[in-house]
Amino acid sequence: MKKIVITSIIVLSFYGFAKAGELVYRQNHFRLHRGTSIAVAPFQNLTQTENVGNSVADTVSNMMGSKGTFRIIGRNAFTQSMLSAGVGAGSTVDRSIAQKVGQLLGVNFVIIGAVTEYGYELAPDGTKTVPVAGVDIKIVDIGTGNIVFAGSFAEEDSSGTAIEKTVTEAVKDFYSRVR
Repeated sequence: MKKIVITSIIVLSFYGFAKAGELVYRQNHFRLHRGTSIAVAPFQNLTQTENVGNSVADTVSNMMGSKGTFRIIGRNAFTQSMLSAGVGAGSTVDRSIAQKVGQLLGVNFVIIGAVTEYGYELAPDGTKTVPVAGVDIKIVDIGTGNIVFAGSFAEEDSSGTAIEKTVTEAVKDFYSRVR
């Protein structure tokens, strides 16, 4: 029994405090520092809503850049640099592509991610469908290629705006965790 408790504590220590519907990993209590240069890649869109991946990337860029704390290179510049790096503009950005393009851009970190729409479930009262959506956000350290932060955020919402609500909440929570 003691061994199970200790193992559980060790496993849980790898994850930051997370609200319901979230799972967060932070390498060595990772935080972004003032003046850090960050590029934001287009997010993979796994929804039925067109351009949500680009919209999420732009929301992340705007929030990260709004305080003037970080030097942000947005999705458009990242996409242009993908072409210079010999990577197709429509490619899914993984950590190796993020590192390659991030080196070209001369940044410290690249933010990558995906937006997922899991579908619609019948609400418990049986009268309406409930959309379920999620956002995954990762930060890649360009020097090492390691993922130093990863967060998954999910939401279900009866108003029909789960994707927008999830994106907004995920980006707010992400920003508060890394600044």
